[in-house]
Amino acid sequence: MEDLKEKADQYKDQFMSKAASVNQGSMFFTFSNPFTKSIDDGTIFTKFTGLIYSAIAIIFLCLPFYLLYEGFDNNIFDAPFKYVFLAILFFAVFTFCCWVSFQILFNRKNQFQGLDRSRGYVATSIAANVVSTFGEILAVFWAVIGTFFSVLALIFDDASSFISLLGFEGTGSVIGDIIWFPITAFLILVFFRWAAELIVSLADVARNTRR
Repeated sequence: MEDLKEKADQYKDQFMSKAASVNQGSMFFTFSNPFTKSIDDGTIFTKFTGLIYSAIAIIFLCLPFYLLYEGFDNNIFDAPFKYVFLAILFFAVFTFCCWVSFQILFNRKNQFQGLDRSRGYVATSIAANVVSTFGEILAVFWAVIGTFFSVLALIFDDASSFISLLGFEGTGSVIGDIIWFPITAFLILVFFRWAAELIVSLADVARNTRR
C-alpha cells in the first residue's frame, strides 16, 4: 500500500514538474490576450459604440431618401395642393433634423477617443453618453418640427393636424403650441442630460466608496 502511495506521489511530482515546464507564454495560452485586454481597458466598448454611432448617423442621412421614396410610391403629388405643400415642407424640415442628428452622432462618437479609461467605469461613461446623445436628437426633432408647423398653422389650418398624425401632439392651440414645443424640447434635453449625469454621479459615488 505504501509502495502504491509512493508511486502516486512520484507520478504527481512528475506531472507537476512537466506542467511547470510548459511555456505558458505560447500562442496556445495567449492568442486571445488582445481581446481580453481590450475588454479590461474598455477599448472594445468605445470602438464598438463608435461604430454603432456611425451606422446610426448614416441611417439618419438615408432616412430622407426613404421618406422621398415613400412619398412617390404613395402618389403624394396626386393629393390636393395644400397637402403636397405641407409634405414638401415636412420633408425639408425632417431632412434638416436628420442632418443635425448626423452631426450630433459624429461629434459624440469622437468623444470616445478622449475618454479617460484609467478611472474605470467605461461602460458607465458610454451609457451616459448614449442617454445624453439620443436625448439631444429627440429634442431636435421635437423642437424643430413641432415649432415650425405650429408657426405654419397660423397660415394653414391643416398644419397642426398634419403633424398630429405624426405623433407631435401639442396643446390644441396654435399660440400655445408655438410656446409648448420649444419649452418641452428644452425639458427633454434637460431630463436626458440629468439622467446621463445621474449615471455618472452614481459611478463616482461607488468609486469614492470603494476607496
